[in-house]
Amino acid sequence: MSRSSSNTLLFGLVAGSVLVGIRDAAFYVRDVDPARPLGSLWQVLFVVLLVLWLESDSRGRPDIHRPFDFRFLVFIYWIPYLPYYLWRTRRGLGVLLFAGFLGLFFLGPLLMWGIYLAR
Repeated sequence: MSRSSSNTLLFGLVAGSVLVGIRDAAFYVRDVDPARPLGSLWQVLFVVLLVLWLESDSRGRPDIHRPFDFRFLVFIYWIPYLPYYLWRTRRGLGVLLFAGFLGLFFLGPLLMWGIYLAR
């Protein structure tokens, strides 16, 4: 994958997280229980997009060892590998990027928590 496809995957992560977060917040404001299958589907899709981004980003880095089953291994061990990879490739910026990914993953609950505190 090229650098533009890597950027497209990141855009999909951000756009999808914002849309699902706004949806969750809107349901919370109206005091309606949102349909859980969509939220669960987005969590799985988020992980798939994140793993595809990791695989795409590591492709152009000679210091990252990529065995033949790299995609599968990253998909299985993405939780411990993501912070390691970001730290190894970007150092301090990687820590900020990891915090950004966490924020995107939990954007819906964070928005609902913010609305709860604002009331």
